[in-house]
Amino acid sequence: MASERAIAEGRDPEHGTANPRSTVVAGAVGHFIEWYDWTIYGLLSAVFASQMFPGHDPIVALLAAYGTFAAGFLMRPVGSFILSPLADRYGRREILALTIVLAGVGSLIIGIAPTYEQAGLLAPVILLLARMLQGFATGGEYQTAAAFLNEHAKRERRAFSASSQMVSTGLAILFAMGVAALTTKLFPKEILDSWGWRVPFFLGAALSLYGLWLRRAIPETPSFKAKASREPLSLRSVFAGFIEYPKESLIVVVVQASGVQFYIWMIFLATFANLSSGLPIAEGLFAGMISLGFYTVIVSPLAALSDRIGRKPMLIGSALGFLVLAYPMLQMLKTADFTTFLFIQMTGIFFIAMNNSVIGTVFSEIFPTRLRATGIGLPYAICVAVFGGTSPLIATYFIKNGQDQFIAYYIMAICLISVLVHLFVTPETKGKELD
Repeated sequence: MASERAIAEGRDPEHGTANPRSTVVAGAVGHFIEWYDWTIYGLLSAVFASQMFPGHDPIVALLAAYGTFAAGFLMRPVGSFILSPLADRYGRREILALTIVLAGVGSLIIGIAPTYEQAGLLAPVILLLARMLQGFATGGEYQTAAAFLNEHAKRERRAFSASSQMVSTGLAILFAMGVAALTTKLFPKEILDSWGWRVPFFLGAALSLYGLWLRRAIPETPSFKAKASREPLSLRSVFAGFIEYPKESLIVVVVQASGVQFYIWMIFLATFANLSSGLPIAEGLFAGMISLGFYTVIVSPLAALSDRIGRKPMLIGSALGFLVLAYPMLQMLKTADFTTFLFIQMTGIFFIAMNNSVIGTVFSEIFPTRLRATGIGLPYAICVAVFGGTSPLIATYFIKNGQDQFIAYYIMAICLISVLVHLFVTPETKGKELD
């Protein structure tokens, strides 16, 4: 009976500690739902845009839908600003439960939102508020989950255990693609346009309930429970990471600037190949799905390797790979067929996986428990908005002006700074005690 109760509460019945498998799943499930929500909205925008926004021009409606999508990015720093100090003050588990509820409420609101024909301008306002709510929740999710996973993990397997957060990214995008494809295939067009597109958002809300159940069953992290001194809530506590740990904050900014490579390779590369070599978009997207599968498979082995050889070789190797190969790879895309495109994309994905396999662990290892979520959260969220969200836009601008080589130069400049910072500033943190 005691064993069954321990399992239900997410504890190892033999040792009374957190069950490692339950902890990994509970920590990563929010990241999965976050990426599912963002991807499914982007994939189905073309279906529901004309219903939710005014105007008879479908392109204008689609642009409005994508504008609403972008509003979620703008709310991420706000969510981080508010939720990160709360995670350091009241606990990882409580904030993770809150973020997953907010994400689910956002999905539910989109699923039941009235159309423009039914409610007029209230319809796009409701959709905008739902996306802002999801962006706010996302702003508190990444750093809190990273702290949660790393604080629960065994020191000698910390990066491997925490890598589930990044594995969930690839799985979520693939799952969203599958759900979108199945939805558009199963529902006739008139049903899809009227209410069928709402089903994937109801699924997102249901997944959030499941994630909440998982997270409420997991105990708070040992590091947080053992820490008697916690940062009091104040305006200073929001910026405490910058004030007390400026070098560590710089490391977060530099590492997260690699979001440029992530968004260009994951999102924009198929468009770039289509514009420069005429590669059909469908072939580029198919190669993207293969690459996502590759990413999902290799992240955890690379994290396990970092538990043996260290974090710095992974960070430096990733930045150095793009520094040397970004220009020739993007030049090769100008004459690429499907096989060449797939090779280039998978090469870039490998370097991205090297970086992403350790970043949550590195971030957790350079900040103390009392400031861990705050120290990670604000610079992380700002960098995602500044570097990640703008990457496709900047790349498109360079192509439009006949300066596509500057896409490579942009990536190379970021990677050169990264290599120098990792060589001379970033400490090796493998095996470090978190307290």
